[in-house]
Amino acid sequence: MEPFVSVRKCLQYIVFHEVNLLQAIPDQSARRALFEHYVRTRAEEERKEKRAAQKAALEGFKQLLEEAKEDIDQNTDYQTFKRRWGEDPRFLALDMREREHLLNERVLLLKRSAQEKAQAQRAVTTSNFKSLLKDREDITSTSRWSKVKDSLRSDPRYKSVKHEDREKLFNEYVAELKAAVEETAQKAKAKQDEEDKLKERERALRKRKEREEQEVERVRQKARRKEAVESYQALLVETIKDPQASWSESKLKLEKDPQGRAAHPHLDKSDLEKLFREHIKSLHEDFRALLVDVITSEGASQETEDGKTILKSWSTAKLLLKTDPRYNKMPRKEREALWRRHADEILRKQKKDQDQGDKPADGKSKASMDSGKHPWRTNDRR
Repeated sequence: MEPFVSVRKCLQYIVFHEVNLLQAIPDQSARRALFEHYVRTRAEEERKEKRAAQKAALEGFKQLLEEAKEDIDQNTDYQTFKRRWGEDPRFLALDMREREHLLNERVLLLKRSAQEKAQAQRAVTTSNFKSLLKDREDITSTSRWSKVKDSLRSDPRYKSVKHEDREKLFNEYVAELKAAVEETAQKAKAKQDEEDKLKERERALRKRKEREEQEVERVRQKARRKEAVESYQALLVETIKDPQASWSESKLKLEKDPQGRAAHPHLDKSDLEKLFREHIKSLHEDFRALLVDVITSEGASQETEDGKTILKSWSTAKLLLKTDPRYNKMPRKEREALWRRHADEILRKQKKDQDQGDKPADGKSKASMDSGKHPWRTNDRR
């Protein structure tokens, strides 16, 4: 009885069976349950049997492939294999799709193995060929295949490479040489650039240091010169008090200074003479400034008991001037003459201011007199 037949169909066979089994199981539900249990059990058994048969067929075909491995290579196809082994029970036991799939897997493995072997062999021959090229010192980055190939023909490493690959490998090797030359040139340029930058930094640092040293020296020289000028000016104040003194006469006197202030290395002859003349000029200017400060028009209005003023009496003015240090810088014979010149200038200015103040009053008086003499003219003007 088939495992997937219906209950109703099976009952027809059971009822007319020579042994009536229904009498042994009178209950309808029990019969159905018993029947369904049988069907499930039988179906499971048949599935197991089918899987076992399929597995046996797969193992048998794999065994067939193993036995036929001498006839299988990377170029074998399904039809070729079928013509040779198509009558074998292990071939027929398996479905066509499964047979072709397993065969293709085996062929694919052989193809991969052959490709890997070919690649390894090509790598060896390529390496040997490039070693041949490296051994030739006359091959450079500018060499050409047409000029070189004839000299390589006798070497086994040349013959081991396929004809169509030789020039390609040669060009690759020449490209590697060019790249190496360019890389070497770039490294050399980078190194040179770095050295140039380092030299430039050192040069800039050296120049900056020189400028700093020059600035320090300039400040030092300036300070020394200032010190020399101040020292020499002090010598002039101590030694030269006559504003009429000449440079030729005073120079000998200044050179006798025990401190050597007139022989300083930071002052040349022109500097010494210039400072001397400035000192002589200052003697006059200092005394004139003293006169301007003390002998003024306001002070002239103050008279002494005997009626003298600082503008008209040298002895009176001298009493006010001699207390100032600038008074002693001017020689005695020059003092009164300079005072007289300054006093006369103030007196002239006072007289001029007075004359300008009197002019409007005189003009008005004259106009009144003219009006009295000619009254009719005044009436006409009105």
